[in-house]
Amino acid sequence: MLKTIRVVLLDDHPLVLEGLKNRLEKEPDIEVPQTFSEPRELLEKIGDLQPDVLIMDLSMPDMDGFELGKLLKERFGHTLKIILLSGYTYDEFYSKAYEIGVHAYLSKQSTYTEIINAIKQSMMGYALVSEKALSRTNLLTPTEQAVLAKVAEEKTNKEIAQELAMSQRTVEYHLSAINQKLGVKTRIGAVAKGYETGLLGSLRQRNQ
Repeated sequence: MLKTIRVVLLDDHPLVLEGLKNRLEKEPDIEVPQTFSEPRELLEKIGDLQPDVLIMDLSMPDMDGFELGKLLKERFGHTLKIILLSGYTYDEFYSKAYEIGVHAYLSKQSTYTEIINAIKQSMMGYALVSEKALSRTNLLTPTEQAVLAKVAEEKTNKEIAQELAMSQRTVEYHLSAINQKLGVKTRIGAVAKGYETGLLGSLRQRNQ
């Protein structure tokens, strides 16, 4: 028997809420226990509802989706999957969303099929990264990207050196450059940032 996915919706447009709610509830494994039009009301009640997924508009009165998403992630961590819907396609918005820990940042022009796919992918622990986020891969050189990929595979510096035909000192040099470019201090931080920015793939695990 399929596990029912509990999805809560937040949008200040009643027609959008009703349309999305009606479409989602046609899916045999999705239910929408409640919808909200105001962020603070959602904050008060979401703990009792215990949803698996929250789909919310980025532009909300009193509190935007970034601020609300950060609060919810601090409170619920990875037990709550967040999908942001937005009409904005700025690079910095994509980056900020994934830094917070959302599982998908979708255009408000997305189809119901795309939204449903994002819900189900998020429940499997994946985050969907946009092509815009992937375009940021020129942040690192090809060699640095190769080193980062090996780090993500939990390879030691010695193993990376052997597999990429370079010295361990060179590996250390590349790791230092990667950390500096990504603004992190550890290997774990580099891998996490690599996933957030799309450097390590368009579909990645968020079960950390």
